[in-house]
Amino acid sequence: MEKLVIHLALHGVLVLAFGALAGIFLWRSIVNNTNKADWHLFHASVTSRGIMLIALAAIIHLPVLPSWQISLLAWFIIYFVWSSVLAMFIRAVSGEHGFAWAGPVTNRVVYVLYVSGAIVLFPGLLLLVTGLYRALVS
Repeated sequence: MEKLVIHLALHGVLVLAFGALAGIFLWRSIVNNTNKADWHLFHASVTSRGIMLIALAAIIHLPVLPSWQISLLAWFIIYFVWSSVLAMFIRAVSGEHGFAWAGPVTNRVVYVLYVSGAIVLFPGLLLLVTGLYRALVS
């Protein structure tokens, strides 16, 4: 369990570092009056995802689940975070929103990253809710 806590915290800090770096690009986009919305989305969303992973590290010992399910839920959420970080970065750099499987390759890559992250997030959250509920009623 301790290694999982370290993984969650480490990934959270790395994601926060990307969020801080994105702040520089956000500032530059504001000064140059370019794609401010995309860099703002990246900066704010990545920062909140990093904090989420650090918060998850603090409570990951609470769910009453087999250790393999706790690991699975943590890695599902880590995957969600990194896939969305990468998708938002590509979006900010390219301007491709990834709302559909259409258009240029970069748009389709962003789409796949968003969709695959969403696909694994919900089972991860369901496991987390289940384990926390079991902890509450036991």
